[in-house]
Amino acid sequence: MPINSVGDMAQQYSTMRNGSSIKRELSELAESMSSGLVTDIVRHLNGETAQLSGINHTLSRLDFYITSGGEIENSLANMQVVLGQVDKISEETSSQLLLVNSNASEGQVTEAARTSRSTFDTMVNLLNTRVGDRALFGGAEVENAPLARADDMLTDIVTAIGGATSQAAISAAIETWFDDPAGGFATMGYQGDTGAAVQKRISGDTTISVDARADDIAIRSALKFAALAAIVDEMPALDLGTRSGLLQEAGMGLFSASGELVNVQARVGSLEGSITRELTEMSAQSTALEITKNDLVSADPFDTASRLQAVQLQLETHYAVTARMSQLSLLSYL
Repeated sequence: MPINSVGDMAQQYSTMRNGSSIKRELSELAESMSSGLVTDIVRHLNGETAQLSGINHTLSRLDFYITSGGEIENSLANMQVVLGQVDKISEETSSQLLLVNSNASEGQVTEAARTSRSTFDTMVNLLNTRVGDRALFGGAEVENAPLARADDMLTDIVTAIGGATSQAAISAAIETWFDDPAGGFATMGYQGDTGAAVQKRISGDTTISVDARADDIAIRSALKFAALAAIVDEMPALDLGTRSGLLQEAGMGLFSASGELVNVQARVGSLEGSITRELTEMSAQSTALEITKNDLVSADPFDTASRLQAVQLQLETHYAVTARMSQLSLLSYL
């Protein structure tokens, strides 16, 4: 009868391989106990990983939309703040200008004009606000400031006024500068995008249209009347009656423009509400999917602990048997 024997080297290799396998399993179980997750997902799911892959893909998409939606929401919130400040300064300046009348003194007119000049500067700076190094009111053009510098616009307006000295002529020149689609504000003042409203995708099947730009008719109207008042400070040689009349006209215009700005704020607020609802819904979906994913890949703590104890005992037994076998020899037996 033939006898199959195992050589010492082969026996040693087999013992080392078995020991490595037991230690690897023990290490995986220890990691599972620590992390609460299985280490071999494919084996844990018996190779049926399609559901987990689908969940991971959906979570990735949701994470992208939640992140980008949060950025859009932040931009809209900042736009709302800017519009609120422009509206506030319009109301305050309007209230001051409406106090100017035909009996106003030189000092009152000069002070009102100086305040109006500051108002125009502030409006322009507010509308040129950047968040994350991106312009808010330039539409698709986010690199450059939407509006030219206040000084440059007023200089160009003074040039457009030319030698006019009457209130009607000056007012008409400024209105033309702001409303002419082929010159003035359209070509020199506004430097942003003039195309269609920017479309922002906030979820897989929802987009919003952001159309609040510095060339919006309501914003342009506020700038126009602020410039009308500011030009009084730029043209101090005008007679007192003309300057008073221009300031009064600007005050009434700013009062009307303030109401128009509220409509722009309402549009932006509506977009904010849409994004908030979408973000809330996507966050809820993400939470539900995370729970489902956790159920698929989490390690049962009691089962893992039992297996860990069993494998630990197996490893100890392996070491004991290996040590016992290493002591066996013919010489010792004889």
